[in-house]
Amino acid sequence: MSFLSPIPLGVIAWAAAALGGLAIAAYILKMRRRRFEVPFSTLWQRVLREKEATSLWKQLRRVLSLLLTLVILGLLLFAATEPRLGAAEQATRSVVILLDASASMKARDGGGEGKDGGPRTRMEAAIAEVRALLDGMGGGDAAMVMRMDGQAMPLSRFESDIPRLSQLVAGIEASDTPADVRGALAAAADALRGRPHPTIILVGDGAYDPETLASVSWVAPPKPGAASPAQKGSGAPSPAAAAATPPAGKRLDLIDLSGIDVRYIPVGQTRENVGIIAFNARRYATDKSSYEVYIEVQNFGTAPARRRLVLYNGDLATDARTLELNPGERLRQIYSRGGGEDSVLRASLEIEAPAAGRTAAANARRDAFPLDDQAWALLPARRKQRVLLVTRDNLYLEGAMLVYDNVEVDKLTPDELDRAIAESRLPEYAAVVLDDHTPAALPPASTHLLYFNPQGENAPFRTRGSLPAPRITEIDENHPVMRWLVFRDVNFDSTFVFDVDRAKGEAALATSVRAPIIAAKRVGNRKIVACAFSLSATDLMLRVAFPLFLVNALDWFASDEADLLTTYATGTRARVALDGVTGAAEVTVTAPSGRESAAPIEGDRATFYAAEVGVHAVRARAAVKNPGDPPGRILADVSLAANLSSPTESAIAPAKNLALGGRPLAKPAGFAMTHRRPIWLYLVLLAALLLSIEWFTFNRRITV
Repeated sequence: MSFLSPIPLGVIAWAAAALGGLAIAAYILKMRRRRFEVPFSTLWQRVLREKEATSLWKQLRRVLSLLLTLVILGLLLFAATEPRLGAAEQATRSVVILLDASASMKARDGGGEGKDGGPRTRMEAAIAEVRALLDGMGGGDAAMVMRMDGQAMPLSRFESDIPRLSQLVAGIEASDTPADVRGALAAAADALRGRPHPTIILVGDGAYDPETLASVSWVAPPKPGAASPAQKGSGAPSPAAAAATPPAGKRLDLIDLSGIDVRYIPVGQTRENVGIIAFNARRYATDKSSYEVYIEVQNFGTAPARRRLVLYNGDLATDARTLELNPGERLRQIYSRGGGEDSVLRASLEIEAPAAGRTAAANARRDAFPLDDQAWALLPARRKQRVLLVTRDNLYLEGAMLVYDNVEVDKLTPDELDRAIAESRLPEYAAVVLDDHTPAALPPASTHLLYFNPQGENAPFRTRGSLPAPRITEIDENHPVMRWLVFRDVNFDSTFVFDVDRAKGEAALATSVRAPIIAAKRVGNRKIVACAFSLSATDLMLRVAFPLFLVNALDWFASDEADLLTTYATGTRARVALDGVTGAAEVTVTAPSGRESAAPIEGDRATFYAAEVGVHAVRARAAVKNPGDPPGRILADVSLAANLSSPTESAIAPAKNLALGGRPLAKPAGFAMTHRRPIWLYLVLLAALLLSIEWFTFNRRITV
């Protein structure tokens, strides 16, 4: 007899002792009958004589009742250990079934008809193979099912409940992410350590990274301080082992599969596929109303392919080109677009009308993998910003503002600005640039501010002294305002030093030996950038960095600094900037399918994992004050596009034979028949029967 309890036997033993003690204590503390005295001695003398004759039997009945209760508790605890009749045979195995659920498993070449009436997918074929494999397991074999896509995930523990495992496998669906073969093999190997006859069965199409397949070791690495085989006098390792395993200590990325039997079941039939492997868009730095699109397409098949590449703006087709691709050929296409309020761009590969002598269905079968025929990119809708320049005739600053074509610049003197604000007749501006002026009253809260030399109690940042002739020694290159800037050659007469409080969301953008002289922060909907120096006390305006600094600041104000960060690859994690948001309590990601998930947040960045192809919505909310209150207000709302962008997954050619670390993998052999029958159900039924007997005897007052 053997046991497969998920609860340690020691815990069950402690539970048995505790429950047995409680049962005995309950019998000891059992309430006795209340005693009444009746003045009729003749009657009670006869009762006392009968009691003396039956006292021994009553004591025996109570002891039997106690034993019956203890037996019921013992049967229930024994059933919890999942006892099985019959010893495990030497041929029984511990099996981890790695079921490939990566993007390439969506290819429709699994043979036969699928659940939706179309051609069967590789995923459906793999599920059928796994269910047949489970049906052939012996009674002593234990299996764990592990899903392998962008994140290896065990779906069960080691168990022999074949119907449950088969039902679990039937509900697995392929994802839009590449396969993490390394992580899945390492996790399976760790789960099998110390188990009898460990076996890994990989069920998939074999479309994996060759470098990962080669980084497998079949020989256990020597323990620290252990002698090598040569030092022990056992001779050099075999040529096969030497080829499969590099010298110990040379590589840390090897997957240790020593002592594990690895088998492979292939699925899939065709390799014909044409896919989009790269797609992105960006706006021109000098003309934000225009943009260019980059698309990369590759033919992974063995025959020439003809495709129609269509670029969509929303649902409107804006461009179409016919591509002729030879086997293995990769084409790069660049579109230059201008004007319009573009937002969601989509590239689509479409099969043209069938060639002569070929039906449309036959033509469609030449590309069995539709997932990489679509790709998305995002561009924020662009409108010209209306900017107010407040200065006393700084021609250098006015000239730098005219370099940026995407702004309309108005000019006021400091006195005119103060009067306009006081009289509430200041027009609405997207941003205000303040040159040597710190107004007491500010424009509306939605207006962003760029200060040069702010002073006094109305300054956006506190100051802590000044520096004579400073040099900028460090800049925050990760902040959008400081992209592509070099300030090392800038000279200053003097500058104030900001007292930056990071706890309030303030950031130092440029420092002179740890003394902040350019800073930024966000107050509600307003973004503020401040320079602690006057433009008249520096030669910054004569440097190329000056107009670029202004462009970056205005782009950050308009949230356009993320133009180059809107497209991600599925199956990867990236830290997404939330437009300077601080204090967000939660971030949710809404996938293209509508599924919502929480994203961890640190500072003003959220960790984004793209599991689906398409456009995702990332939303940050403020904290909720009281339980039951409606969701907090939205602090940031960012859209992100995710594409497959994986040549490894788009190369869907199935591998009929697979090798790991130079060793070919064979198909799994049949499982040995074993006889290990679970008996926990019978124990529970016996406990229920004894409980019924106890109930009957108690109500008939036999055992009381």
